[in-house]
Amino acid sequence: MADSFELAYLYARICGAFSSMNLGAKGADLARESSLSSIWKLYFEEEIPDKPEAWLLATLERRVLGRSIDRFLSLANPVMGSDDGFINALVAKYEISVIKNMLQRIAESEARPEATVFSNDRIQKALSAWPRLKDMFSGTIYDWVDEGALVDIGVTESRLDKQYYTRLWSSASALPRGKLGNIPALILREIEYQNLAWALRVRRYYGYGRERTLPLLVEIENEDVLSLALGTFDLDIDTMTSFAAWPAKKLLAGQSSSRLDIPTLENRLQRDLFSFVRRSMHMYPFGYTPLFCYFKMLKAEASFVLGVLEGIRLKAPTEEKIDLAWALAGDSI
Repeated sequence: MADSFELAYLYARICGAFSSMNLGAKGADLARESSLSSIWKLYFEEEIPDKPEAWLLATLERRVLGRSIDRFLSLANPVMGSDDGFINALVAKYEISVIKNMLQRIAESEARPEATVFSNDRIQKALSAWPRLKDMFSGTIYDWVDEGALVDIGVTESRLDKQYYTRLWSSASALPRGKLGNIPALILREIEYQNLAWALRVRRYYGYGRERTLPLLVEIENEDVLSLALGTFDLDIDTMTSFAAWPAKKLLAGQSSSRLDIPTLENRLQRDLFSFVRRSMHMYPFGYTPLFCYFKMLKAEASFVLGVLEGIRLKAPTEEKIDLAWALAGDSI
């Protein structure tokens, strides 16, 4: 467990690292690059290898995420000590992303991946038993994932998300009160917004009603993370005037259609969430809040860089990539 001096030093290092991230204005500059080679050189400060595009994209994805994880752990591990359960629960976000990808590949009868963007003992065990799902995750915290998980992958992914946030909430609750800072509020805001986005997606694109949606949402005991999402079932999402008295009207900024534009709303959720992350980092400097915020911003930076790469592959308009840089930065940097 870190003392006050170590935490003050940690906060200073995080502030320095944050200022150099490829988000906001710096991210917009990265988004203007138009080739894999220019991205590679700008991001890794080395020339791109002479390899096929598919290899380059896969390698870039692994290196971008690997760099993000390494940068976080290099700051977190020396100070957490007996509180490392919280760090393990936080970083499990990457582990669950890999598991979701594994499930998709097995469902589509694809070959075992040669490498994954994140690896640990559980991931290596799963790869060694590929594609026998029951064996892949037996004896781990994911031992409920078996062949039945492929029946409805959406439900399985929802259960993985629930498991992640339940574990994260439990580990955060075990932190010393003096180190906790604004972490509970940050976790709850993230869950609330994820639930909102998920409820709107499955309603618009799959026609789900309230009862069918509720089991897919993340719940935290004694905390209200559902009412914002479930309240939208009382509104007509195809008529913006229905949202006139919605308690979260600030999230409707940028809506220009007569019906709710869900991608625009999700962009607004990202902006608001990461504005909250940035404010919390500076308002609670002497606990683990800056570390939590650093993890979120590193993950946002990695998501942005990967989004730029995907945009290059799909020849997406530069404006869309620039908008992503600002969406994942919260307020201007």
